Amino acid sequence: MTLMQLSSEYRKSGELCRQRQEELSLRLERANLCETDKLRLRRRIYVLGVMARDSIATSRYLENYYGDDKNAGKETEYVC
Repeated sequence: MTLMQLSSEYRKSGELCRQRQEELSLRLERANLCETDKLRLRRRIYVLGVMARDSIATSRYLENYYGDDKNAGKETEYVC
């Protein structure tokens, strides 16, 4: 597996986390849940956000692992 393929897998994983996060957010808004269930759901949504951010950041890091000629010598910031 190449770094670009691995990067692609991380990106897909991050996007799936974001999709699930959106689904759970809609459920939180629409469902009639007790406060304990709402709290648990909010925690799951938060954790999915962290996982998505980290997966996409890792994907970007791997995409640029060897750098590129036009940005050689410049500091690169990896943000989501």
